[in-house]
Amino acid sequence: MSNKILLLFVLMSLLIGCSGPNVVNRDPVIFSVLYNERAASPYQADWLVLQEYQQRQNVTLDVRLGDDSDYGTAVSQTFAAGNIPDIVLKVYPDQVESYATTGLLLPVSEYEQWMPHFKAYIAAHNLQAEVDKLRMKDGKLYILPGFQRQIQVQQWIYRQDAFEQNNIPTPTTYDELFDALVTLKGIYPDSTPLTAVWGGAHLFAMMGAGFGIPAGWNGTNLYDAALDTWDFSPGTENYRLMLAFLHRCYAAGILDPELFTQTEDEFYAKIQDGRALVTVTWITSGFANWNAALEQNGIPGGEWAPLRVPASTIEIRALPPVNPFRKGLVISSQVASQPYLEDLVRFLDWAVYSEEGMTLTTWGVEGVTFENTPDGKTFLAEIKTPRNPAGTIDITTSYGLDTFFNLNENEEFEDYKKPAAIVDFLNDSLNANEAEALRPVLKLDAQSTEAIRLVNELLSPYISESMLAFITGELSLEDDWESYLSELQNRGAGTLVEIWNAAWTAQNE
Repeated sequence: MSNKILLLFVLMSLLIGCSGPNVVNRDPVIFSVLYNERAASPYQADWLVLQEYQQRQNVTLDVRLGDDSDYGTAVSQTFAAGNIPDIVLKVYPDQVESYATTGLLLPVSEYEQWMPHFKAYIAAHNLQAEVDKLRMKDGKLYILPGFQRQIQVQQWIYRQDAFEQNNIPTPTTYDELFDALVTLKGIYPDSTPLTAVWGGAHLFAMMGAGFGIPAGWNGTNLYDAALDTWDFSPGTENYRLMLAFLHRCYAAGILDPELFTQTEDEFYAKIQDGRALVTVTWITSGFANWNAALEQNGIPGGEWAPLRVPASTIEIRALPPVNPFRKGLVISSQVASQPYLEDLVRFLDWAVYSEEGMTLTTWGVEGVTFENTPDGKTFLAEIKTPRNPAGTIDITTSYGLDTFFNLNENEEFEDYKKPAAIVDFLNDSLNANEAEALRPVLKLDAQSTEAIRLVNELLSPYISESMLAFITGELSLEDDWESYLSELQNRGAGTLVEIWNAAWTAQNE
């Protein structure tokens, strides 16, 4: 073979090697994984994404299913039973401590020499300080975390057409919102102008930000930066002021009395049949389906639209904070004694943090689900997305994409899925710094975590009952507030404050 032919052969080999996905030269391995199966996209063993893991990494996943609607229970039961798979998906940072302190999790930070993609990703996104927040008291990291931009995708939304048709200005404050909904209730007497779901927890979290406190799903531990101390938010004056506004809405007939008990189906029915006029929800997919349902229900031109967060009655304009950490995954400590330990860590490093792995998880396979264009990636014409509702193929249901290792936000993919107007709205919200700052991370030991759990078992039901009573007027915010505060103390609110402040002092010594 001549030198020229040999050189041409080498160049062609290199080109071929660079044109396709990376293929790892390792013996076949099988890793067990607990997976959060979604009802809308049932698990299929022949999913394209699983075939690609086999082809590119020689990895087969032994998938164990947990119901996504109650996945937290599936995780806790799995750990309690002791029959823990190698990988447990969809674990959040605040769930890790109790498992790590009992020795059930692998300290992944001890194996960073096998995680070049993880280290490169952290460095490229300047996330080392954020990663360090996830370390336990022993200084070790027990979770492979996912990351996202700090864009609050949960927003206020309103029936823009109803406001415009009745010459009502877009509200910018809670008081303006109140007045507008009172007017609309008069025009549409069968409406439930302000509604929500999940027992109101979503609405309370969104409103809590406007009063400078955590509420609803945002928790109860309030950090006071000025005093550098922690307090129990349901016992604060700002919490009372939030309840006062909600009671005002209820008394005026504009707050849905069923928001405390209604199901998701009942909530969505109000969204789509014209009864609801304002709510809070995720806006990433836009509102095309809801608007089409309004049309079908006899409301031509019905249009849901995002509403810039209004300023509360104490003049705070804020959304709940956005944790830069998305769901993560953990590894069973039993893997430490297995011969495939290094293979497992290296595979997860590739699947979660490499560009190739993230592209496979989200976009899929070039030529099968997407193509590269001068303007970036684009799905093929048959793929259904919010920008292409005429598509016939759902990438998750048909191919298993955006499922197993979709920890990190692929910004190009996430923005592609959203309608262009929603992308612009969310970027404006991000640039305006509307999401409030995250509370600091409290590092709690196992004993403190258990004590907090026991106290919350007594506190949480009482707080929920009292909130309902204050909002409906069964209890008076003037006459019954002090006895409510006393009962919070009787049930252990002071103990929580003591635990939080002791932990905060200890970790800052």
